[in-house]
Amino acid sequence: MIGLDTNVLLRLVLQDDEKQSAAVNELFRALPQKGPGFINCITLMEFAWFLRKRLAVSRPEVASAIGDLLEAGDIELEDERLVETALDLMRRTNAEFADILIALRNEQAGCRVTMTLDRAAAAVIPGMEILK
Repeated sequence: MIGLDTNVLLRLVLQDDEKQSAAVNELFRALPQKGPGFINCITLMEFAWFLRKRLAVSRPEVASAIGDLLEAGDIELEDERLVETALDLMRRTNAEFADILIALRNEQAGCRVTMTLDRAAAAVIPGMEILK
């Protein structure tokens, strides 16, 4: 198994640096023999956050990119079922993937609630409450 960092995922999706993207593309072509590639939840959250907040990629495009990673045959995602649940909630609400995954991971860890100052997130993410 080969761990994949956020910048590798970004180059894969964005193809915005010729040299780095070529190296990433070669790595992904080699995953059937050398892999699988592994993406942990922290990396996935950072990936989604960077696309949304730094590059202003649309929510549907981010959801599609995460969905593609879930469906890729040579990639394993940490806690795939939780990622699928977070992605489903992202598609059904206006919540950000990272916020959803935080709340779900906290619930999984036994937290009764996840406190936030983000009113929009608290309004749509189960188990998330606004700190007053």
